[in-house]
Amino acid sequence: MGTGFGGNPIYNRASPSSHVRCVDAIIREFLPKGGRVLDIGGTEAGFRSQAALPAGSTVVIANPERGVGADYRYVSDIPPRVERFDLAMLFGVMMYLEREPLVGLMADVRRRLKPRGTFLVAEPNPEGVVGAAEILAKTIYAAIKSFWDPTKFNFYTVADTKGMLREAGFPNIAERSDLTPNRMGIFPPPQPPYYVVAARI
Repeated sequence: MGTGFGGNPIYNRASPSSHVRCVDAIIREFLPKGGRVLDIGGTEAGFRSQAALPAGSTVVIANPERGVGADYRYVSDIPPRVERFDLAMLFGVMMYLEREPLVGLMADVRRRLKPRGTFLVAEPNPEGVVGAAEILAKTIYAAIKSFWDPTKFNFYTVADTKGMLREAGFPNIAERSDLTPNRMGIFPPPQPPYYVVAARI
């Protein structure tokens, strides 16, 4: 799915899963006692280690990168018989995926959520001056890291993300940028700012 899919810290400091304050807010609102979390693109050192989970709760990680502590490589590898999830998270991953497989992934996540489950999507905001600078920085970084086969980034706006979630079958979609480190007053403010979108069936 592209170099760096596993969560290179150069990109992830502004992700909600990088700060305990954000993680705690997500757990309080979206994860019941004994709840199940699907962390797509997460790592053992990310949400799972930051989270003070309610009793009986579990975090399942789907990530194809080696050595990140994943339970499965891809969401599609999770057997159908596995219990559904209360919360699914896709933080800082969309940039590595083309639109068609990304919509397919979102639809797969929808099928694996419990009826009142939530899908949280967080991604660097490509809009504005900071967003434009981030696009340029990632493009240059990818070329320097691998001149012959650079990582191809795909930059999605909030509107793009909402449209794909609707296409994947999520009728209830809301922006939740209050769950970002920047809105929670983390200092110094991480750049680039992320946006967060919450989707429900």
